[in-house]
Amino acid sequence: MSYQDRGMKKWGGFLLSEHTEAMQDAEPTLVWKEAMTTEFIESVLASAMTHQSTLVIQKKPLNPESAPENDIIGRISGVENNTIYIKNSEGTVPLSFSAIRNVEERSVDKWYK
Repeated sequence: MSYQDRGMKKWGGFLLSEHTEAMQDAEPTLVWKEAMTTEFIESVLASAMTHQSTLVIQKKPLNPESAPENDIIGRISGVENNTIYIKNSEGTVPLSFSAIRNVEERSVDKWYK
């Protein structure tokens, strides 16, 4: 007869309720970033294409009362008509230029000296 380990499930009962609440409170909440003008978005995208830097993009809401979606983080892999293709860890995400609410260029910190 062999014992089948349940992994981390068996340790859940050892956590204090205060610790569990603190972990739930520490989860990040998504907030709406400031809406940017079309000209400013274009300048950030042009800079990102020139420097091949990573972008953090927040999409405009489909419904004005909806909560924000997770940011799209990646690099520009292509542009066609009004569509920007963002390459990230999950693949390539097509994104309409008009769907961008906020974009910021993220520089990469060197991990070496």
